[in-house]
Amino acid sequence: MPMPQPNAPWPPKEWGPAYDQYAENDAWLTGDVKTLQTLYSGQQGATHTHNGAPYRGGIAGVASRLFWGRPVPQGEQRTRLHVPAAADLATLASDLQYSDPPVTDFAEVTDGAKVNDKARTRLDLIMNSDDAHATLNSMGEVKSALGASIILPRWDADIEDHVWLDYAAADAAIPTFKHRRLVEVTLWSEFVDGNVYWRHLEHHAPGYIEHALFQGNQTSLGKRVPLEERPETAGYAAIVDGESRYATEIDRLTAGYLPNAPALSWRKSGQLADAGRSDFNQCIPLFDALDEAFSSWMRDLKLGSAKLIVPEQYLHANGPGAGASFDAFREMFLGLNIPGDPNKHLTIDAHQFAIRVQEHEQTMRGIMREILRKAGYSPSSWGDPDEKSSQVTATEIQQRSAQTERTRSKKNLYDRRVLSRMGSVALELDGLIFKGKGGGRYDLNVVFPELSRTDPKTEAETIGLLNVAGAISAETAVRRANPDWDDTAVTEEVAKIQARKTENMPPDPFSAGRVDEEPNHEEE
Repeated sequence: MPMPQPNAPWPPKEWGPAYDQYAENDAWLTGDVKTLQTLYSGQQGATHTHNGAPYRGGIAGVASRLFWGRPVPQGEQRTRLHVPAAADLATLASDLQYSDPPVTDFAEVTDGAKVNDKARTRLDLIMNSDDAHATLNSMGEVKSALGASIILPRWDADIEDHVWLDYAAADAAIPTFKHRRLVEVTLWSEFVDGNVYWRHLEHHAPGYIEHALFQGNQTSLGKRVPLEERPETAGYAAIVDGESRYATEIDRLTAGYLPNAPALSWRKSGQLADAGRSDFNQCIPLFDALDEAFSSWMRDLKLGSAKLIVPEQYLHANGPGAGASFDAFREMFLGLNIPGDPNKHLTIDAHQFAIRVQEHEQTMRGIMREILRKAGYSPSSWGDPDEKSSQVTATEIQQRSAQTERTRSKKNLYDRRVLSRMGSVALELDGLIFKGKGGGRYDLNVVFPELSRTDPKTEAETIGLLNVAGAISAETAVRRANPDWDDTAVTEEVAKIQARKTENMPPDPFSAGRVDEEPNHEEE
């Protein structure tokens, strides 16, 4: 999509279903219960709208049967608590992919480009630094919740002396795909002054980046105005040409679309077919059921608080004509106007409802396991308390994490393809913007470390048995025990092992004291 025309609807009509889903997923990610109630009850004044209309019919019509969509009668209070399972799921997905970050290196074939120390230093700054890894960790949660994110290079000589990678969330981008490949993308940000909406649009296309500022309302871009009219965009006015474009001087797109997983429900919906799929897909009713179960548990706690039913004489008098009062949450007294026998003691009855702890806890565990199963993760990845046996072998642990491994491997496929390309674009831009520092056009290779690793004790026993059987060399043993070592470290360790064996080798009993030299008979 090129830069849109003035007064165009925003977001574009064809992206309406996606942005409806983004708003719903964002509410679950952030735990915004007020927005959840608004979305699912279809109340007027909804904070998230599409084309000027609050969420009615589509989401509200179906979701009004959900826990958060049920209306509360006027004057009645009900216990409604939120369990941050959606946020935990997004954090889990991000941690599994990026807590142990990928390593980027030059590919074996670099189109004749010479890889030198300067180029390697620039690559490490852009792709292997702590800043780069922190960006991936931050991006991972948003990508999991919304279904995609956009990776793009940034540069500003006043901030850093090198290009770095940044990201944008899927709900702040309008991508254009061709044959399942991103060919253009428009990023946008919003500044609201009362009823006036200022939108900064940043359009990425091969060879240039165009900036535009629009002044409109909640559902329309409105008119295009000079970039200088907002302090947030005034700086771009100094670097763009007469067409409000910045020439990148490269023939590649300066943005990459990173899907979380392939889209399912949108696969027949034109551009939405490549928009990606959230980890929350088909899990939202389970999130809602988890909140309902936890709220029911807390309701049991309130109803189960111990009460003593006593005669009205035990109540607190508020003075003449003011009646008597009681606190419903007092732990000792709850009075009733009951007749009493003056010749007998007044009765006191204790009442306490049962608190169904085990039933609620098992229900919540079952729902959480279903959430993990649908998202493609093993319960052990979330530390399921049901899987707490102390007699667990390394093989059993690996089997439990197999589902998580498969899901992570599939996501890594998309990440490697996009991250390697955008790292290459960033390094090429770095060579043009910061000349002489080592940047240039290179092919890159992104490698994610293994998620589960063999138990060290089990691996040592295996290597020991192979060594006794004479079925493994010293070099292979060192590589298996230290998979992260490079060739130099492995060679040095093998040499140390061989030297230690030579020093500790006992003398040959058959050669001790033997003289191998022939006697000199001429001297005799």
